[in-house]
Amino acid sequence: MPIQSGTWKRLPAKEVLLEKIEEQKRHNADLSNYLWYVMPLAEKFGDTVYDVAAKSLTESGIEVSAAQLKQLAEELGTPAGMQRHAAARRLHLFGHVTG
Repeated sequence: MPIQSGTWKRLPAKEVLLEKIEEQKRHNADLSNYLWYVMPLAEKFGDTVYDVAAKSLTESGIEVSAAQLKQLAEELGTPAGMQRHAAARRLHLFGHVTG
């Protein structure tokens, strides 16, 4: 299979790469990004899901407790909480999932 000319592109400047790395770190540290997936599971299977999620996140380097996740999930379940986290959710969906 021949290599297409669009396959190889120069990397952006170091500063641009470092900023993208920092953005990814901020994104990964935002617990709301995980809760959009955890909350429907907790609704279906109960609060034990928060224990499992907290354990998994902690093992992945994000120190969090099940109580913290549950508290944030309760906030995200309110209209005010959804509005507060709307920008982060848009960034997650359109910048990291489908972007």
